[in-house]
Amino acid sequence: MGFNSPRRAPISRQRIEPKEIAACLRDALQAITAPRFYETERGFQGQLLVELGRRLNLAAPALVEQEYQKTKLLHGLTIRPDIVIHEPFDPERHRHRADGNLAAIELKRRGTPARSRDDYTNLATMLRVLRYPVAFFINIASTRPHAHLTPPEAEGGVIAFAVSLRAGRMQLVEERG
Repeated sequence: MGFNSPRRAPISRQRIEPKEIAACLRDALQAITAPRFYETERGFQGQLLVELGRRLNLAAPALVEQEYQKTKLLHGLTIRPDIVIHEPFDPERHRHRADGNLAAIELKRRGTPARSRDDYTNLATMLRVLRYPVAFFINIASTRPHAHLTPPEAEGGVIAFAVSLRAGRMQLVEERG
């Protein structure tokens, strides 16, 4: 789906599938072609939020947002994912903070296996504790997604991407962890 393509119909919480989120994320990643966004993790994250917003037309109250620090008291962990797709917690609609969680995304720029290992561990923890149906790891300015780092308890729940520019063209490598 390109920039000028019509927006998708809103996706209700009851119908959204991890494969739909993965397809929108894949499209969003392929749309990031300006070299400037590959220079910093923060710059890439900002543009990814823009591109995801164009593609993931979620039904309210679900949204895509930059995440803040999780707290042990409220969430049962202290991890800060880079981006989450979720329904913000509302005690009138949710019984647990894990209700309404759709996807967690971790970003790393030029992540080596040693520098990426903790991100994969964090994704596995978020899948287990906050019951995200799917998690994504995105290695920016790299050709290696490192999906082999996915802990055994999270296998099948993590989709990893490596995104880079080569000769002005966006390159995407996808692996399932």
